[in-house]
Amino acid sequence: MKNKIETTCEHSAKDFKKLGKVITKLAQKQDLIVIKNRLALFIDGKPCRRWWFADKKSGLLLSVEYGLIDREALLFLTNDDPS
Repeated sequence: MKNKIETTCEHSAKDFKKLGKVITKLAQKQDLIVIKNRLALFIDGKPCRRWWFADKKSGLLLSVEYGLIDREALLFLTNDDPS
């Protein structure tokens, strides 16, 4: 169980900004509207954001109601298995 509870956020400010750009570009390629909080949350002492994605044509929210943190958003857009 402890192996699955890893730090979900990036460690450096450079990685934090880079990951945000990657997530935004992936969402735009899939014709999604990107909504993110402007404040950085601190989870385990590291900055994280909340992301929401909506369909560009219909405007319907596709991601979960409470938002996805950085790593979850990346997994959502790439359809990777988190394990």
